[in-house]
Amino acid sequence: MATEEILVVGAGVVGASVAHHLAGLGHDRVTVLDARDRATLPGSTGLAPGFVGQLSATGELAVLAKDSVATYLELSRTAPAPVFRQVGCLEIATGPDRLEQSHRDVEHGRALGIEARVIGAAEAAALAPELVDAEKALGALHIPADGAADPAALTHALVDAAERGGVRFRWNTAVRGLEIERGAVIGVRAGEDARLIPADRVVLATGIWGPVLAAQAGVRLPMVDVQHPYVFTAELPGLDDTPLDTPIVRYPDQAVYTRRHGRRYGLGSYAHTALPLIPGPELASAELPFPEAEFGAAIEEALALVPAFRQAPRGRRLNGAFALTPDELPLVGPAAGVPGLWFAEASWVTHAGGVGRQIANMLLGTGDVLLDPDRLSPGRFDSWSDEKIHETALGHYRGIYDAH
Repeated sequence: MATEEILVVGAGVVGASVAHHLAGLGHDRVTVLDARDRATLPGSTGLAPGFVGQLSATGELAVLAKDSVATYLELSRTAPAPVFRQVGCLEIATGPDRLEQSHRDVEHGRALGIEARVIGAAEAAALAPELVDAEKALGALHIPADGAADPAALTHALVDAAERGGVRFRWNTAVRGLEIERGAVIGVRAGEDARLIPADRVVLATGIWGPVLAAQAGVRLPMVDVQHPYVFTAELPGLDDTPLDTPIVRYPDQAVYTRRHGRRYGLGSYAHTALPLIPGPELASAELPFPEAEFGAAIEEALALVPAFRQAPRGRRLNGAFALTPDELPLVGPAAGVPGLWFAEASWVTHAGGVGRQIANMLLGTGDVLLDPDRLSPGRFDSWSDEKIHETALGHYRGIYDAH
């Protein structure tokens, strides 16, 4: 059996980005495995609202987000429809402290190469009238280069581009486990018959399932899976199929974010106690039952904040899981002490383009990385206890809203 040079496990937005960037560097000895069929996105990618905000309190996240935007805009030029709409973002200040912070954020953005300005409440409401109540706002931070991706279209565009570059995708091929020999990962067992697929290097881009597979190689991934609510209105008269035509809107003090989705509006909230999840091999989807007791109060407060939701009939409610790390940065790079095993984990759509470029350059040893590899190293918390990792990561749940 031929040995694959690089085997990527997971064809969500992160795994597809890794494959795309490897192909873009001229490397075609790559195979990507995914348990789903080509048309569906059952993981976190399929549930993501697609927000892409570049201004971050964490400089590394800003670098990854800026590179992601560049990748998504380039893909939009050749995709059948735009995969990223650069409509801008409004961060609404509902109190004087936040308004002062907005002015500081303009300077912070300038240092990061991100244009931003503070505008008045009336201008903010005019830019997104269904999402901003001018009577509740004192002003807003406007970031014109932000926007939103269509996660499904984006992932399919990444897959298509990778295939054109020679990458092979094997769908309906669930990975059952890592194959380990003398302490090194030499491939995976996959498919109904758990057949061995040998590989020189295996990259896990499996999202919330990453720790389950990593544990088979004796590696602890320092991430905590957490549940998160996102709700929609029903389809509304007066809206058409235009996916997005106004800025995405964030309410930092209330930890609420909202956008248009064609004939509906969507809204998410972090203003609730973090609700962790421990996935097992039997967990088939990143979407879970909606726990009204844990999410209900936060969602009701958020619905009252956003004009479009106050009188609109309710639509679908999602409870989706994603991964947190203790410092809010993704886990990108090789597993220390386990040759052959690499990770591209704990990344959002916001940063997936940059993460794919970072690890592709690391895998091929080009030296052209976006960030110091140590800053994203999966082993950077090796000295921490499980309890400290868990508590610190969950403690960032609401704060991650500002970091991202």
